[in-house]
Amino acid sequence: MLDYLLQAEIAAYINTVSITGSRVSWHSHNPNTPFLVNRGDPSLRDYQGWVESGAYSAILFDGALLQITYDIEGGEIAGHRLAYIPCPYRLDVDMVRQDPVLDVVDLHVQTNPTGIILHSAVRFDYDPESARPGHPSSHLTINSANCRIACAAPMHVGRFADFIFRHFYSDLWSAHLPYFTTGARREIGSRTLAEEDRRSPHIFWS
Repeated sequence: MLDYLLQAEIAAYINTVSITGSRVSWHSHNPNTPFLVNRGDPSLRDYQGWVESGAYSAILFDGALLQITYDIEGGEIAGHRLAYIPCPYRLDVDMVRQDPVLDVVDLHVQTNPTGIILHSAVRFDYDPESARPGHPSSHLTINSANCRIACAAPMHVGRFADFIFRHFYSDLWSAHLPYFTTGARREIGSRTLAEEDRRSPHIFWS
């Protein structure tokens, strides 16, 4: 998927895929830098830190980050973190093509510190070991770190890409429709929706 995004000029940069033990993720430029310094909502400083340390799978041309991590045990998906982190500023695409993303963002911070964009991160998590009432094993987090909307099942990376581009980049999604819709049909695991979550609004796909 990352190769496709780069070759199609959808992504400005992609990171090397890293496999460490049971984890499939990105290859950080600075593995000594902690990924999460807090469990709260991501901030401008978090975004800057992730770009600086290479804590992403891809950077899109608007500066948004894709963070893709899967945990594998016994040939099965044991967990995942699939995140879309919008850039806190509205970046000029031509500047992103010419200069490092962090330099472009820092320029905005210096010249227009109050011009921050209030877009929410979107994250699909699968964490069966933490499942309990109010914390579905598969869930969507938006707007607040405390938001956990139950999802039908663990999510394939192709379905994640289809969701993000369908809803946030409709022109790109339409231009690459065969690729995204093919990925959207892929499954990686059985349904995980608990009975109590069926009675509340949740995310479901067939």
